[in-house]
Amino acid sequence: MKIATDLWHRRGHSIADELRLIKDAGFDGVEFTVSEANENLPNVSDRGYLRIEHIMDDARELRKLANDVGLEIHSVRSGLLWRYPLTSPDPAIRDRAIEIAERELEACSLMGATALLIVPGVVTEDVPYDVAYRLSQEALGRLSRKTEGLGITLAIENVCNNFLLSPMEFARFIDELNSPAVGAYLDVGNVMDCRVGYPQHWVRILGGRVRRVHIKDYSIGLRGITDLFNGDVNWAAVMKALRDVGYDGYLTAELHPFNVAYELYFRQLAERMRMLLTL
Repeated sequence: MKIATDLWHRRGHSIADELRLIKDAGFDGVEFTVSEANENLPNVSDRGYLRIEHIMDDARELRKLANDVGLEIHSVRSGLLWRYPLTSPDPAIRDRAIEIAERELEACSLMGATALLIVPGVVTEDVPYDVAYRLSQEALGRLSRKTEGLGITLAIENVCNNFLLSPMEFARFIDELNSPAVGAYLDVGNVMDCRVGYPQHWVRILGGRVRRVHIKDYSIGLRGITDLFNGDVNWAAVMKALRDVGYDGYLTAELHPFNVAYELYFRQLAERMRMLLTL
């Protein structure tokens, strides 16, 4: 397995310096997040480098800069699918979501990324569960037909969206799409944060459907996400389950860095993730 992190933006710092810092800390790869150009971003943010309005120009620049420092761009997060859900009751928003995902796939192809993280939809008071299921499958079916042959996985993530609330349903959902281009982006911390069980069980049930893994810990006492090894995730069981199902892809940290001692944070995080690989 290899280790990666989301790219975090510090206002006033160059992209090249940020990528070099990640590489020097000991990471093998990086994951970018798609945003809109007009987003009001904090001083430290994981958004802003890959703008949907300029996505191909940004993708070209990021590919060159990552190649220059020796980082693999293995994945892209489609962060805008919270704002434009595939399951919106408004067909215009659903069409916009499809358009965004298609542009993101083009960017993935240009950068050499082999996974696009997809939020499959959101169940709300106005969007019942069965309606969300149908709309999500319709949208992902359309996208999968365009993705097959590109070597890119539509990696559906388990997120706190009131949807796909068990590993058995998640597996069935993927199987019903019946496409080699569709898999799971398993977020270890989200399993516990969303109160839907234990991540090692999700790994074993999803099996070979797992195409990417997000790493973060969860504290039962604090009822929230924590830094790696500061929570209650049974990492030894998770890592054993990943090996048992044959997973050999990226483990990507999705954790907020320190607001100060930024460089120290990434060095420590990479060291912890390397330790994780030994469990």
